[in-house]
Amino acid sequence: MKKEILILNGSINGELGNTFVLLNEVADIITKENHPCEATIVNLVNSRFDYNLFDKILNADIYIFGSGTYWDSWGSPLQSFLEWLTPLEGSSDILGKPSGVVITGHSVGAKGILSRLQGVLSTFGFAIPPMTGMVHTLASQESRKALEGLDFKDEMWSKDDLYIIINNLLEYEKVRKYCNFLSWTNNGSEFCDKVWIKL
Repeated sequence: MKKEILILNGSINGELGNTFVLLNEVADIITKENHPCEATIVNLVNSRFDYNLFDKILNADIYIFGSGTYWDSWGSPLQSFLEWLTPLEGSSDILGKPSGVVITGHSVGAKGILSRLQGVLSTFGFAIPPMTGMVHTLASQESRKALEGLDFKDEMWSKDDLYIIINNLLEYEKVRKYCNFLSWTNNGSEFCDKVWIKL
């Protein structure tokens, strides 16, 4: 049975941006390498947060989150999505499911976003297998070209690292069924409705 990989593009530019190009390459790798899974890309900037998207989230086995770099943070479509998804935090629907992160940017700031987003996803209940996050910037892409033939060229992420992310997510999915993850006891879908500030 094929695994479902849901690729969520949180860039403000949707299909017109660099993040979509990179995430589309992820989907192509999955198809070309004949992996036992199917990939669906959702551009959150164009997506209505409705039952159709909710069903895709529940049915997915693996998630890949992507975003550009905007003022030291991920895109507003991804932020809105995470806020909308909050009732699922720690639920059995997502608990322990593997997720990867791909961040794009021009030069600086993207690595901090990668680390922070992985932290958010882990606290949310998603699993972060090893080596399942990367940053791809214009600066590193052009630097790698200039450093061609030199050993330390590989000190920077490249599009080839997408293969590693996909492999590690699929490897983790193989063992997930043997894990018995527990959620925090204070997780509940009603907490957003409680007013605790006293005037």
